[in-house]
Amino acid sequence: MPQPVLIRESSLPADSARLQCVIREYVAWLGPDLSYRGFDAEMADFDRTYTLPSGTFFLAESGTEAAGCAGLLRHGTEVAELKRVFVRPAFRGHDLGRRLVEAVIAKARALGLRRLVLDAVPQTVHAQQLYERMGFEETAPYYDAVLPGTRFFAMTLR
Repeated sequence: MPQPVLIRESSLPADSARLQCVIREYVAWLGPDLSYRGFDAEMADFDRTYTLPSGTFFLAESGTEAAGCAGLLRHGTEVAELKRVFVRPAFRGHDLGRRLVEAVIAKARALGLRRLVLDAVPQTVHAQQLYERMGFEETAPYYDAVLPGTRFFAMTLR
């Protein structure tokens, strides 16, 4: 990694195109069609969806290059979902995934949320191990999973 990677809360719409590019790279890496989770609608309404109070995104940057991202999407007044945690291949192996998740957790706590949930498809084995190390515990599904092997995790924030 040539330059240090800094993590900051995104500013939409200024960061929208860069974030959506990284997210689409992540979805392509995953492989399965995410239309069952409303992915196309999420991208079409990205700026509104990921602007507080409904949500926010964190962007990891090395110089002017996007290195990764992680989002927070509110589900009511007490629960939010950790969304689209992704580190681009050139930036892996430097604990960036953990730092992105920590940024989302800190923001969720600052917003007064009580619980953070996430879903993890089978391709995200390393991310699932990270979530468990960080204190997330497997929980009951919060939607009807379409992809076999999808796991659901939750963390109590206070």
